[in-house]
Amino acid sequence: MIRKIMNEKGGLSLLEVMVAMVILAFGILSLAPLIVVSMYGNSYSNDLTVANAIAQEEIEQLKNLDAINPLPFHTTISNMYGKYARNTWVNDVASDSTIPPGVYKIKVQITWVDHKNLSRQVDYYSYKMK
Repeated sequence: MIRKIMNEKGGLSLLEVMVAMVILAFGILSLAPLIVVSMYGNSYSNDLTVANAIAQEEIEQLKNLDAINPLPFHTTISNMYGKYARNTWVNDVASDSTIPPGVYKIKVQITWVDHKNLSRQVDYYSYKMK
């Protein structure tokens, strides 16, 4: 009986191995778009983090000023960190009736072009007491 088991030659045929490899290849290829989307998401997330830091820095600088003159105030700085542009507006009740008296409204807009040549923009708002 032991001799009979040892004489039987079992294993996988070449066809079975090739079918298994094709199934594995389809499984791996289906993950490729997921990797591309993940890389684009990481790039956009990085751009948004840099834009947030640029805007936060400008808002903090303006909030630390005693007074902001002349109003309405507007500045534009281009080519920050190689691809970002920052527009800053400061208004009060005299230039915008929607703003409560005794308050400055600060708007910082960051724009950039991502690696797919899509124009991106994010706006940040804050208020400062006079």
